[in-house]
Amino acid sequence: MQRTIIESLDGSPYQRVELTRELHRRAEHLLLTLTTTPLRAADALHLALALSVRAASMAVFDVRLAAGARAVGLAVYTG
Repeated sequence: MQRTIIESLDGSPYQRVELTRELHRRAEHLLLTLTTTPLRAADALHLALALSVRAASMAVFDVRLAAGARAVGLAVYTG
C-alpha cells in the first residue's frame, strides 16, 4: 500500500518529504520559540515540513495548528 501511495505522488502537486534530523530540529525550534502559540509535537513537525518545502499556505482543521501556521507567516485555509 505504501508503495502505491508513493507512486501516486508522481505528477501530482504533492511531494514526499523525509523526516530528517534537520526537520526534527526545526520542529524543536518552533516548539521552543512560538511561546505565544502552544504547539503539540505533531503540529511543530507539520509546520517544519511545510516550511522546508517553502509552502505559502496550509489547510488545517485544528485551531492550534492554524495559529502556529499564521505565526510563521503561512496563509491558512480552515475546514
